[in-house]
Amino acid sequence: MMDEYIRKQDAVDLVNKISNLDLKAKGGICVSLANLEKADVVPVVHGKWMKEDRGRVEYCAVCDQCGFDWMWSDRGYFKFCPNCGAKMDGGES
Repeated sequence: MMDEYIRKQDAVDLVNKISNLDLKAKGGICVSLANLEKADVVPVVHGKWMKEDRGRVEYCAVCDQCGFDWMWSDRGYFKFCPNCGAKMDGGES
């Protein structure tokens, strides 16, 4: 099963919106959430390859997040930038 991650503050806010819990119960849940161990995750950066014509048979593909560029022809594009790790899915929608 794949892990799913949420922000602790979002969970605390949700607990505080539950109207049928008394303050002591809400406080206990919020303290428990605050004491959970942090997951080792990083935010996903979305980007896209910008194609630049430099007057050659090959084209230069440039990462719109970090500026990394590389020459390509029939090889296609990487799904992730090899320099900054951005997920090349056209940007966040």
